[in-house]
Amino acid sequence: MQGIMNEIIKLDHVTKRFPARRGSRDLRGKGGLGDWIKGRKEGKFTALHDISLAVAQGESLGIIGKNGSGKSTLLSIIAGVTVPSEGMVQVYGRVASLLELGAGFNPVLTGRENIYLNAGLLGMRQAQVDAVYDEIVRFSGISEFMEQPVETYSSGMYVRIGFSVAAFVNPDIFIADEVLAVGDAEFQRKCRAKIGELREQGKTIVFVSHDLGIVNTLCERIILLDKGRMVQRDTAQKTITYYLRQVGREKGIHTFAAGRTEAVFCDGRISLFHDQEEVSAPAGFQIEFISLGQIQSSTDAEWDIEEGDSSGCKAVGRMLRMPVLLRWDMRIDKDTLSWRVAIEAEREMAIEEITIRFFMPMAYNQWMYDGQSGEFPEIIPSDTAWRVVVSGSADISETACLPEPGSGLPPAMFHVESEYERFRLYWMSSDYLSCSRVLCAQARYPEKDCIFQKGNHELVETCVALNILEDQVAEHMAAKKMIRDGDLSLSLDRGKVIINWKGVCITWLHHLYTSVLIGGLWNDSMNLHWGKFIRNADGILQKGESRRFPFSQEWEVGIENGVLLLRIWMQSETEMDLQEMQTSIILPASYTRWKTDHEQGSYGEYTAGMNDWIHCNRIYEPGKVIYAGGSDMPAVEMRVSDDCPEVRMTAINTGYQEQGRVLQALRTSEKGCFHLPAGRHLYFSGTIRLLPGFEL
Repeated sequence: MQGIMNEIIKLDHVTKRFPARRGSRDLRGKGGLGDWIKGRKEGKFTALHDISLAVAQGESLGIIGKNGSGKSTLLSIIAGVTVPSEGMVQVYGRVASLLELGAGFNPVLTGRENIYLNAGLLGMRQAQVDAVYDEIVRFSGISEFMEQPVETYSSGMYVRIGFSVAAFVNPDIFIADEVLAVGDAEFQRKCRAKIGELREQGKTIVFVSHDLGIVNTLCERIILLDKGRMVQRDTAQKTITYYLRQVGREKGIHTFAAGRTEAVFCDGRISLFHDQEEVSAPAGFQIEFISLGQIQSSTDAEWDIEEGDSSGCKAVGRMLRMPVLLRWDMRIDKDTLSWRVAIEAEREMAIEEITIRFFMPMAYNQWMYDGQSGEFPEIIPSDTAWRVVVSGSADISETACLPEPGSGLPPAMFHVESEYERFRLYWMSSDYLSCSRVLCAQARYPEKDCIFQKGNHELVETCVALNILEDQVAEHMAAKKMIRDGDLSLSLDRGKVIINWKGVCITWLHHLYTSVLIGGLWNDSMNLHWGKFIRNADGILQKGESRRFPFSQEWEVGIENGVLLLRIWMQSETEMDLQEMQTSIILPASYTRWKTDHEQGSYGEYTAGMNDWIHCNRIYEPGKVIYAGGSDMPAVEMRVSDDCPEVRMTAINTGYQEQGRVLQALRTSEKGCFHLPAGRHLYFSGTIRLLPGFEL
């Protein structure tokens, strides 16, 4: 042992051959006695070619490759289940292996008896098994079935008891095959967490899985088997990258690129690269559905490439446990990945939740969302649950993550558009096993709205841009909400319009907003539940719904010839009585004078302790225009259109704490309230103009 240093597994030029399967040929006398008499040699299939490999004590090794590449054969040789045809194998220490379903079980014995049998085969005495028996049973979660013969067990129960024995017999070497894919999601999570614990304890782990994210997280070194031959690159990540690119010739897989950006679509997962470095985490970008309480992943579907070229492809995937076809349209242009997702329901069906997940590597350590930024938390081995880092908002369609300096990775900016307003963008920090920053675009459907009719449904369109410099990301994201025309710019932000002149904000506090008085309660537009932005040739559209009353507002905001255009509609779901409707602009205290159609005056000074907002004008006749001036900034004109409902233009001084000047279009009723029938009504229509050099 001392002569091989700390190597606990060593393979030298190992080759494994099996007799070729001939099937019905043997029945016709081929490959049987007739061939032997005639001197014909039996064909051989070589599963492994000249494999040399050393694994150090405490090392975790991942093995990846396509089906039939020799992964299971290699594990069987290391575990001592199969002997090589050529070469030498040296394995030191107790080996606990989980290779195939039911291996090592006596079907007529009970679960309890099989625990003692399997542990005994691994060299444990009865007293040692007694010491860990309760832990094995507790971890398996099937204590009530321990006295039943295992021949009555389901496949999931086989996995539970088999894994539990292997994990708790204190092995020196733990070997696990793709059998972990069997069983429910919660037990899979427990298994992977336990493998992580064994790794932290210094056990040697040899692990096979098609889940590249888990392999990359659990394993320090990864080898690729390709038709029985071993391929290894200098890092685990580069081995995975090489694998993804090499399998690009297979059905359900396509590689495409443009500029410095490349993507690999691989059976329901997208991996993204920039300048030859992987931008996505190994789990890539994928979609998860919850239907009838069951979790279904895009990686579980059977995929085909319908059409593809050097810069994109269209893929269709048939979900195995849902009557659904997934249709993905992917393309790269100017270092930006666009990804359109649709589903085709083959019959009426229920989908309670849809989540698109963008897995990003740990090198991305900062997030940007809704004008805010922050750092992702560190992920440590004890993190067994996912955590929300930034919660979602209905009106946010863009976010970004920034890499740590020196990583060589570009900033990544995400844009998500959907006709389904339920989609929310939010950031999560994964558990230690996935070890990723995860952007989720999620839609949850209540029971009454979760039915998808037969036919095609366009779900979402996403873009991942890798061509924006880090110091320009925040400005680029803000520009999505902004309209510019010369020195004037405005942005619409959750029920308020922020107005800027030559880059300086001239509005204050609530900026331009609305208030509706219903039943003695004020309903400010900032408190409505706002949906996503819609941009068109005329400007920005956005809809906000009241959380307390059955109404919503639709805002249309634009700029034409340096003038802000504003139209607001009010949609009432039922008949309503309203006391007042206001549209207001709040300006800073540097604006000192006001003027209406009927009078003019000054705003006056603020009084310490004054909390009430005070009306400055005395004439409340209907009007069309109001001005504010006296500042170094341009004078502000608020004018209503001819089709606007009748309003009274009012100047207001805020309280001492707010220190703002208000221009307001006020709608009141001589009867004390407006009776608003159900339907869509024009709430306000007008313009806001900035007048440099204009004096009141």
